[in-house]
Amino acid sequence: MEFVTATLTPWHWLTAGVLLCAIELFAPTTFLLWPGAAAILTGLLAFLLPSVGWQLQVAVFAILAVATTLAGRVFFKRDGKSDQPSLNRRGDTLIGRQVALSEAIVNGAGAVIVNNTRWRVIGPDLPAGVQIKVVSLEGASLSVEAVATVGVTDQPG
Repeated sequence: MEFVTATLTPWHWLTAGVLLCAIELFAPTTFLLWPGAAAILTGLLAFLLPSVGWQLQVAVFAILAVATTLAGRVFFKRDGKSDQPSLNRRGDTLIGRQVALSEAIVNGAGAVIVNNTRWRVIGPDLPAGVQIKVVSLEGASLSVEAVATVGVTDQPG
């Protein structure tokens, strides 16, 4: 324990804080940012009040680490809203879209090409070239239905 009391200086807190913040530059989260800020604040406190013992410094750091983490979560709270909600869900952007069937749907499965991307489609058996409408996304497949055409009947005249 004498090692801690003899060597714990404000510079240790500042160095630890800067290192934690520097490591945060390479991490995809803000996990180490808040303890790093707490360590820097503890180091500044230790500079301002040099008579503060190591026990109080550790306690202040622990309290500041929790406080800065909670404050950071509140201040930088993500509301879940995005200006591009379908960015990583490309299939969702196709729902409601009408396109021509590229490959016939046989036994419930076929294919369509949309924006130079081949999509597997599932739905009723239909020949290639028929206009279809995407009604939902089922995993990585588009669920489709035939688009009704006005004035055309399925029965021979």
